[in-house]
Amino acid sequence: MTAVAAELSVFVERQPAWVVELSVEAPAAELDRALAEAARRLGARVRVPGFRPGRAPAGLVERAVGWEALRQEAVQVLIPQLYSRAVEQAGVDAIGDPDLTLGTVERGEPVRFTARVTVRPEVDLGDYQAMRVEMRSTQVTDADVDAAVEEVRRRFSDLEEVNRPSRAGDVLRCVLVMRRGDEVLSGEGEERDLELDRARLVPGLADALLGLEAAAQHSFPLTLPADYQREELRGVTVQADARIIAVRERKLPPLDDELARRDQSGETVDEMRAHYRQLLGESAVRADEERFREDVLAALRNRVRVDVPALMVERELDRQLAAMEVRLAELGLRFERYLEYVGSTRDGFRAQRREAAAAEVRLELALAALAAAEQLEVDESQVDREAARVAEGRRLTADQRRRLRSATREDLLRRAAIDRALEIARGEG
Repeated sequence: MTAVAAELSVFVERQPAWVVELSVEAPAAELDRALAEAARRLGARVRVPGFRPGRAPAGLVERAVGWEALRQEAVQVLIPQLYSRAVEQAGVDAIGDPDLTLGTVERGEPVRFTARVTVRPEVDLGDYQAMRVEMRSTQVTDADVDAAVEEVRRRFSDLEEVNRPSRAGDVLRCVLVMRRGDEVLSGEGEERDLELDRARLVPGLADALLGLEAAAQHSFPLTLPADYQREELRGVTVQADARIIAVRERKLPPLDDELARRDQSGETVDEMRAHYRQLLGESAVRADEERFREDVLAALRNRVRVDVPALMVERELDRQLAAMEVRLAELGLRFERYLEYVGSTRDGFRAQRREAAAAEVRLELALAALAAAEQLEVDESQVDREAARVAEGRRLTADQRRRLRSATREDLLRRAAIDRALEIARGEG
């Protein structure tokens, strides 16, 4: 027969900045059970003469290891259990780990401790049902279609080698090496084609290569842009060394029905243009929907009233930092090395991203409040299917599977809240 845990005595004191202090008292019987369980665990690890491991009486185990070791073993397991029960009993929505202060622990005496912990703040959604966001509609113009057709011509163009200095629009066959100090970042020994088009290349690169002829060599500093594809190199100034192998001029094919057939986008130029107008229109619709989604989330985030706890912001920064370290590791780069590249520190990285992290937390709180206000629910069978999909091929412990399922439910509820916000913003009730 399983013993029923006694109710705890829990006094809750609310403090500033969404912190509460729980004063908890548990009956002495809770400690007695914890000591007995601790003796069984320790008995399996220590040798007691005359007994097999795990078979010695609790009194002999305590004599072998000492009261302090037994008490410490019991407390390490008991206090987290009591804290979890106290939080649930008090209805406290705690976030993060608590700051625990343990009282004296003695046999026959109640177990007392205090726990200071940050709680999820209250969110005032205001009259969220009145939120309206205009959905902008992008129109595909003749100029857009002309640009798409010119891209087709460019794709089917021929490159003709020329004996002259390079001009805008030429394609250089070259070796371009980028270095930071003595470290080669990319391009060593690799021949590549570079089209001298300012819109396609890193800012400053096309201008640095204009006017060069075959066999020319040129070295120059190059500052990589803030949206550079390799995040660890954004904003970094590197040394670029270019060796020109050949200068080639692009020869575009005529804009005729034959080009349309080669492109398999129609039998005539008109059909080809109609084809790309449709593709551009479909792409514009997707872009408009994504922009509308971002506008709605921004409107929701900005209209709510909530005091975001600093702890939640720091946890979001921890998450972002961990994610970046994983991405950099996949590229073979340590995070500390990346910080050297950009001339920053861990504290500087966090300070730079703190405002954006606070905005992200604010949005998550707003979505959770919206889900509660609208009484949104998720299909548990869908939770099971999605969690199983994520876990497929991975060996997870029971605790990991439980946490994965919880995170999956939260993600699905978040998606439902976003869908509901979009409906409200459209005025769909």
